[in-house]
Amino acid sequence: MSFASEVKNEVTRLELDANSKKAELCAIIKLLSAVRFSREGMSLSIRSKNAAVIRMVSSHITDLYGIKPGLGAIRETGFSKGNIYAVVIEEKVREILEDLDLWTASGLQQHPRMKFLSNDTMVRAYLTGCFLATGSVNDPTQTSYHLEIAVSEENHAQFIARLMSRFYLNARVASRRNQFVVYIKAAEQISDFLRLMGASNAVFSFEDIRIQRDFVNNLSRLNNCEIANDTKSLETAHKQYLAVEDLIKKGHLAKLSEKDQEIALLRYENPDASLLELSELYEERTGTVLSKSGVRHRFNKILELAEKYGSK
Repeated sequence: MSFASEVKNEVTRLELDANSKKAELCAIIKLLSAVRFSREGMSLSIRSKNAAVIRMVSSHITDLYGIKPGLGAIRETGFSKGNIYAVVIEEKVREILEDLDLWTASGLQQHPRMKFLSNDTMVRAYLTGCFLATGSVNDPTQTSYHLEIAVSEENHAQFIARLMSRFYLNARVASRRNQFVVYIKAAEQISDFLRLMGASNAVFSFEDIRIQRDFVNNLSRLNNCEIANDTKSLETAHKQYLAVEDLIKKGHLAKLSEKDQEIALLRYENPDASLLELSELYEERTGTVLSKSGVRHRFNKILELAEKYGSK
């Protein structure tokens, strides 16, 4: 089972009050339903590949409107070869749509009005319904973090993004083929959205894997940084060694001060030593303390002299 399916299954098991059920149902019907008109009246069908979502929809309708909708499943063909589950409502369809603020005198609405989503609890429930309907979230073990909700109308996508911003979620909207996608990419904000829906187990799982990933990534960065520093240190040491070697071969080493000559010879004898190691060796040999920066300063003079006399 995918991580997104685990999240949805957890959320569908939460206990909700009547208003939250209405808000969830409003979002799901808006995104997954098809309305049909016939001589017998209106009918409403809601389809999803997630059986838990369809069972929850059926339960909400029974609890809120006292009717028992029909349930069914269709076997997909082709590559998917999964089931599409459906709930069919043939009673009180207009009454349900009006109660969910999806049907007004002007007909079907692009999204409910804010007077319907009258408080933060209902807004959370509406966003949860949107995710249950068409949402997806990457498994946190994957290389990138991504949560999205797909809708068919740009106006609705912008509405969802505005609702998310009430909870400081920086959602963006993008067009994809014949859809619009509301998405979040920041790991912390994806975790906040899972928490907003009440998916506590998913939050724990997501955060645990994210912390492990961040630890490994930080460790890798530190290792890479250390390797880069070691490489740079060796390159510097090699450059210094060549400069000293050239001065010795050309007989110019005596042009350095006695202290600088001592450092130059230490480098010649210890080609791979770091500046700190040379500092310690200098103290052992001369009894004089010379800091790492002092060693670097002396090598600057050695390199200048080597360059003056044509060091490669």
